[in-house]
Amino acid sequence: RKIQVVAHKLFSNEFMSKLYFKIVLKEKLDLKNPRTFNEKLQWLKLYYYPQNDLAVKCADKYRVREYIKDKGYENTLVPLLGAWDNVEDIDWDSLPNKFVLKCNHGCAYNIVCNDKTEFDRIKAKKQLNTWLKEDFGAFNIEPHYSNIKKHKITCEEFLGDNLVDYKFFCFNGVPRLIYVSVDMIHDRQAKMAFFNLDGSKINLKRDDYASIEKIELPSFYSEMLEMASDLCKDFPFVRVDFFVTGNKYYFAELTFTPCACMMPFNPKEKDFEWGELLNIENLIKRRGKN
Repeated sequence: RKIQVVAHKLFSNEFMSKLYFKIVLKEKLDLKNPRTFNEKLQWLKLYYYPQNDLAVKCADKYRVREYIKDKGYENTLVPLLGAWDNVEDIDWDSLPNKFVLKCNHGCAYNIVCNDKTEFDRIKAKKQLNTWLKEDFGAFNIEPHYSNIKKHKITCEEFLGDNLVDYKFFCFNGVPRLIYVSVDMIHDRQAKMAFFNLDGSKINLKRDDYASIEKIELPSFYSEMLEMASDLCKDFPFVRVDFFVTGNKYYFAELTFTPCACMMPFNPKEKDFEWGELLNIENLIKRRGKN
């Protein structure tokens, strides 16, 4: 990551995006005539989301809570136990035996405490301090994260060991498909698969994860779908993520650049199929006139 930060300072976002695209996907990135899902997300990542104040706000894991409240879905938020600007401000003694610490300005900035009596506070403090100083947007060139200026630590209620993630991929204000995963948070072997909105499996694999063969949609699935349909209307593309535990669902986050816009597709044709679902022609034309 240190090398990525140095490269980010020396070269343009466009150059680094093309370089990473070539390294990760072994493909040439076409930003002038984007056709695939990954290419169109790369375009949005570079030229749209960083300048969109609402997207920057909703990428912020803390400030997005305000957006969710304003939309009328406060009851779906994971209970917040605390929020601090500095590690030294955390009142450890007031926290319950189990909790989850997060930083608001990037992805995978999570520390799960399963038992406070065995929790290494010194290690956690060191890790949080490291994260607070990082510009997450510099690593894989996701500049909307760089525009989150106020870095915060949050503490949320521990939801349990058997979380299931439902992630709605939404194109031009319409949910089109879902990604379901299990064991993504607790460092076990994750399993995942893509499904149509009716729960039927899509012929698309992630070779880096074990596959889920089938799912049983929860009784409140229609509520999640309705909420995702509402939240996605403000963006050309967004993934609306939920945690499901037992008989309840919680809002997790809004994701604008999944896999830093370098998502591996198997078969590759799906990258083009998803690209056809995402229409950004007007945004490209508008930028060309400015």
